[in-house]
Amino acid sequence: MNSSVSASFVVGAVRVQPLGPCLVRVEARGPKGFEDRETFTVADRAGGEAVAAQETHGAGGTVVATAHYRVVVPDNATSLDGVRVESAAGETLCELSRAMLDKKFLPAPSALPAVWVLGDAPRVVPPAWGALPPPDGAEDATSGWDLTNDAPDAYVFFPRAAGYARFRADFLRLTGGIPLVPLYALGLWYSRYFAYSEETAVAVIERFRQENIPLDVFVADTDWRVGASCGYAVNEALFPDMARFVRQAHARQVRIMLNDHPEPKGKSALDPEELRFRRNGLVSLLEKGVDLWWFDRNWHTHLQAPAPGLDKEVWGMRLYRDVARSFRPERRPLIMSNVDGVNNGRRDAPSHPAAHRFPVWWTGDTCAEWNYLRLGVSNAVDGGIDSLLPYVHEDLGGHHGQPDPELYVRFMQFGAFSPVARIHCTTNVHRYPWGYGAAVAQVVGDYFRLRYRLLPLLYSAAHEAHWTGLPVLRRCDLEWPEFPEAADPTQYLLGDDLLVAPILEPARRGAETERSVWIPPGEWQDLWSGRVRQGPATIGVCCRLDEMPLFVRRGGVVLSAPQRQSTGVPVWPELVVDAFVP
Repeated sequence: MNSSVSASFVVGAVRVQPLGPCLVRVEARGPKGFEDRETFTVADRAGGEAVAAQETHGAGGTVVATAHYRVVVPDNATSLDGVRVESAAGETLCELSRAMLDKKFLPAPSALPAVWVLGDAPRVVPPAWGALPPPDGAEDATSGWDLTNDAPDAYVFFPRAAGYARFRADFLRLTGGIPLVPLYALGLWYSRYFAYSEETAVAVIERFRQENIPLDVFVADTDWRVGASCGYAVNEALFPDMARFVRQAHARQVRIMLNDHPEPKGKSALDPEELRFRRNGLVSLLEKGVDLWWFDRNWHTHLQAPAPGLDKEVWGMRLYRDVARSFRPERRPLIMSNVDGVNNGRRDAPSHPAAHRFPVWWTGDTCAEWNYLRLGVSNAVDGGIDSLLPYVHEDLGGHHGQPDPELYVRFMQFGAFSPVARIHCTTNVHRYPWGYGAAVAQVVGDYFRLRYRLLPLLYSAAHEAHWTGLPVLRRCDLEWPEFPEAADPTQYLLGDDLLVAPILEPARRGAETERSVWIPPGEWQDLWSGRVRQGPATIGVCCRLDEMPLFVRRGGVVLSAPQRQSTGVPVWPELVVDAFVP
């Protein structure tokens, strides 16, 4: 019998590594041996709680046992097939197989399984310089990325035994944390697929200021470039001096994001020619002061995937992040890309387990329809749990079509309480608040002005997502997993104490719309009427067009700051503390 503390145990071609009381790695030997390097998916295997483990040999196999679990490896094992994971008492919890390594949704706090397996598949090892062009002397066909030691590699979690918070912490320790976004990401973004010029873009920014509607990011979709589709050459007929345009926007406290439809270059995603073209193209605009990039794969051309199973979505996230971080190492990088697994508002597949390291994410080209508003709320709320993506967001108003005033207002109300508030649409339609008349502009402006007063709450939620993985929009089963109603993804907590339930259907009669809201345990105060509701209970709430269901926990606190027209810096000399005393 051999005994060790968090040691590795090799049985035939299989290695077992206890990584904590509720996490164990079971790995098959690769062509280059067992893998100890950082991979695309796994950022850090160290740092967990050391556990004592013992190895015993018996008839037909070897058992690696801790106080919490056992791994049984058959004699002469050549793969993970047939390796059993058992409870400490010897109950079989799962038998490993290659199929278990496929990417999958993370479990919900209200439905924790006994085991959950993360597969590092495909196992790709990055070079020290990441997705940048290789330095002189290090150039090869894959720019230093090692794709030659792929092998079945399973990380087995025990969520039910760990509890949800510890499971989430173990997952993030292994795969990397969620970055803290810059404050301006929490402001209002305005975007439209439209051939803006320097003059007309500045005029839109000025109009937001004149209407007293805050704004932090202006997006020049795709016509900023020659040909309006691919490449990095500026269309000087529209933007004769891109650096001057950016300076004008910055003088008005607005950042600029450009869209990129990245046509492939070179023979593969890792070809040095491809990485040089991408880095040089992006940097050429960053040098002009452009603040952030939109990696848009919702187009007829897109990046290549570097390896089967490592899709273009998450590869693009990594590539754009590495370029931005290398150019401005003193700033938090920010890119926008499609949610891996959500296609034009429809959730089709799980995200890559490393996608949470590269915020922010949008759900693709949706439509100005009520069902897409409902999908948008659900995607944002569920995405924070099943993929640990706290900044999933919609094209507010939908990409295609022109919403009527009621639908437009309901989209914007949700946007005011979204992780990212980004108005967007295609050409030939608009989403200007003032385009709907003074009454709608007043309601929409009021909600976005409220969002800016709530910046301390939003930034605190972003900080919590960074440190613990707790999403910005918190589905109620994170706190009350014992109630089935708490898993409803059409309502959520923003921060600790604000309960938000967006209106998702048109008014059926009169001027009010009714929706049901699940009130969690305790006392919750309606922020419109002041009425206190006792939970748990499901109630009907009626709202005029300028209202939406908002409740605050009695005993809770909501922080707000004086009104701003842009986010500025995260310093608030004055804070208002609204304490809701029970």
